[in-house]
Amino acid sequence: MLSTEYQGAPLTVEVGPVAVKGKYTVARFHISTDSKEDVYLSQAFAQLENVGTTADVRMMSLEQSLVYVELGRNTEDLSGAVTKGAPKDAFPVFSALNDGVQSVEMLLPNMGVVVGVPVVKESEVDFNVDDVIAKANLQGPDPGPFKLERATVSMDGSSDTKQDEKSTTVTVAGDVTFATDSDQLSAQADSVLATVVEQIKKFPSGGDLTITGHTDDVADDAHNQDLSERRAKAVSGRLKKLTDLSAWKESVSGKGESSPRVANDTDEHRQINRRVEIALTPSKPAEANAAPSASTAPSSSAMPKASGPVGKGPEGVDVKIDGKTVSMAIDHVVRVGSYLAGTVVLTSSETVSMPVASFALPGKMMDMRGLSGVFYVSSLTILSGGLRYLEADYTYSDGSRYPLANSFVYNLEPGASQSLPVVWPDVGGDSVTIDMPAGEYLYTKERVVARLTDIPVVNA
Repeated sequence: MLSTEYQGAPLTVEVGPVAVKGKYTVARFHISTDSKEDVYLSQAFAQLENVGTTADVRMMSLEQSLVYVELGRNTEDLSGAVTKGAPKDAFPVFSALNDGVQSVEMLLPNMGVVVGVPVVKESEVDFNVDDVIAKANLQGPDPGPFKLERATVSMDGSSDTKQDEKSTTVTVAGDVTFATDSDQLSAQADSVLATVVEQIKKFPSGGDLTITGHTDDVADDAHNQDLSERRAKAVSGRLKKLTDLSAWKESVSGKGESSPRVANDTDEHRQINRRVEIALTPSKPAEANAAPSASTAPSSSAMPKASGPVGKGPEGVDVKIDGKTVSMAIDHVVRVGSYLAGTVVLTSSETVSMPVASFALPGKMMDMRGLSGVFYVSSLTILSGGLRYLEADYTYSDGSRYPLANSFVYNLEPGASQSLPVVWPDVGGDSVTIDMPAGEYLYTKERVVARLTDIPVVNA
């Protein structure tokens, strides 16, 4: 049961059960309200060309690090209004769950994340699964499921790390690791490569280690190819002095300017492209113990100075949006597998125009991560142990990458609330700090910058 609000109206959403049949998983949403007014849900779970559907709902198996996109485009279920005493049922459809999955999580845009939704036999549900699938108007995107990825960025931006269940890739900035147009390691190189060493030590059994140098498009191809190779070799040589690589099968190469992260169209983008990538494919991935211990206390010594207002999560913090005061608060986050799920709630006593771009990452972080959802809520990061943990995300087969968060927000009306549900990697500890970093973003000059501290972590 999720007690929530949609555009000022109270809603109760009973999520589940979930049943699998053939290639599909069908979920049931039972939606009711105590509002004296009619509540229209045509844009509650999707917008734009998918109005009237549940297209933006995401089903997750966080224990398996999988996310499932909604495949149906049925507009019948959400037509008309929900009224007091007259609830509605909606039936989102996803691809089939793996055998043995006993419960799932659901991200409902603008409402929250529901955990522990039971998966039952078809005979145990009180709706006809075949009828739901027949009426679903199945025309969603690639059915997936898609593997969740976790990403971190060092506080100074000198490195970033992405992880999935099979591999870890650390990207170190060329401008920090090397002197300009040189393969000579800088004085800061060891501190940057410490992130790589930390990852290597997680896998004592070793595996495959690939080190690849990259450049921007300044200078000719031959020069850039040579420079990228020399830089990759320099990183390899230094790592051998910093840690034991005897258990790893190493491959060292350069790609010059041939594989940019982003277009070489600005100085900032060229800086992003000057890098060395260190990819680890361990022979025993489980050695890393992907989920941090709940008793592991995050380091507070590396916490950077806040760039905006600060407040405790449950108490909230005031920020400015559209020149108006908006309160942001989050009661707690829930630990599920190796992830955390939570909902930031926005309220105001004024009417506030809220562009979703105000909640996007700064442009440089967006480019580094390769996020495609430029208007998604992506700036709710967690600070821990000297690292910034970005929201968990996933990649479609066409390479488009999206965070597990809202793709849109609504304008705030006085006394109403707006919910921003998010899923993050677990960082361990009994509490977390959410930080919305400062920085420019192409689509807005009014990014929200704030910090919410002392957010309790509870186990699912």
